[in-house]
Amino acid sequence: MSLFPKDIYTAIKTTLSGASLLTYVDVVEILKYRRDLLPDFTNYAIVISPVSARSVPYRAAHRWIECMLELVLLGKIRTGQENAVMADDPGGSPPDMGLLAMYEDVYRSLYKNTLGGVIELYPGLEELDVLTRFDVLAPGEGAEDFIYEARVGYQVRGERWVDLS
Repeated sequence: MSLFPKDIYTAIKTTLSGASLLTYVDVVEILKYRRDLLPDFTNYAIVISPVSARSVPYRAAHRWIECMLELVLLGKIRTGQENAVMADDPGGSPPDMGLLAMYEDVYRSLYKNTLGGVIELYPGLEELDVLTRFDVLAPGEGAEDFIYEARVGYQVRGERWVDLS
């Protein structure tokens, strides 16, 4: 089990990078996401972006670190607006994945996943029960492709503890 965010973020990156449902993703990066500084990717990317962390009291004087982060799903739109939403061809050349299919693949990869035992799952506290926003970004200077963006909220909790000493 892990206690602090650094180990949790590393476990998320390892889990998403190795997920069999996400083989079409070129890049998984941990960084504070900004639309004006997109990662370098060919087709699809996932940015693990910190939002907040807090120490939360739990019964019997325990505490856990709760991390709120966004998983920013990025994909270049090359085959039309409808495909940007609905496509589901991860084996194509190049892969053609819409934002809904990519969202589902990330959700399936992380739902009830302890990230190799790094986080604890608590009854009634679902880590992915957060609003997800879907947007389309106009190409930046020198870019030729429009990019879709889905911001998936993800709340995870590290190991409970009593004494840090």
